[in-house]
Amino acid sequence: MSRSVSDKTGLSRLYHLNSEPWLNEQAGRPPPLVQQAKSYVDVPRVALPETDGGVLDKLAASRHSMRAFRDEPPGLDDFAALIRSGYAALGPDVLENGQRLLRRPVPSAGGLYPLEVYALVRNVTGLQRGIYHYDAVGDALEAIDTTPWEEQASDAFLSWPAIKNAPVILCLGATFARTQSKYGPRGYRYVLLEAGHVAQNLCLSAVELGLSSLCLGGYHDAQLNRLIGLDGEDEAIVYAIALGVAAGD
Repeated sequence: MSRSVSDKTGLSRLYHLNSEPWLNEQAGRPPPLVQQAKSYVDVPRVALPETDGGVLDKLAASRHSMRAFRDEPPGLDDFAALIRSGYAALGPDVLENGQRLLRRPVPSAGGLYPLEVYALVRNVTGLQRGIYHYDAVGDALEAIDTTPWEEQASDAFLSWPAIKNAPVILCLGATFARTQSKYGPRGYRYVLLEAGHVAQNLCLSAVELGLSSLCLGGYHDAQLNRLIGLDGEDEAIVYAIALGVAAGD
């Protein structure tokens, strides 16, 4: 990749393009799981009181990663509710100066909303198998490719055996310039933070709908971007979430 020295976002783009999973040999040889948490043992402590868990607490407590899905399609209505909870366009809100702005169900640096949602649909009632883009403003799914996609996806996702029966895989594409045009290099962080907000909304909404999820960071970027039709530089997938009924349910 060649960029001008005046391009203040070049370093973050270079990092993104050079952090593919296949460059991380250690990822294929994970050590035994050791969970750690920090604690200040020599300072005063205040035990928190018992509380009655609200709806959000119960949804969050029920969320867990599922690595086996049943070949059972969700309905289009459930799918619609799910995708809207992640990144629907809401409003418009009217500002003091009279300007009317849309918003989303997640915070976004500068209200710029750099993400686009793509769906790899294998088995959703009311939808043809294919690759879709969610038009948030028009609240509609756009079928951008209806040819078989599973073979290419099996090469792209490192955990394909765990998600091959998932009826849908949502992929979050980032158009970096939307945020970096205002925030420069730091905008790259904001894009990734926003993707995390969307993914959590999707996971919690899935629980509410009786579905399970598996968040996916392990994929070959170039292959997945090519499958969806993204150039991988100006717009690239930064997160993916497999969704469906757990195999054990």
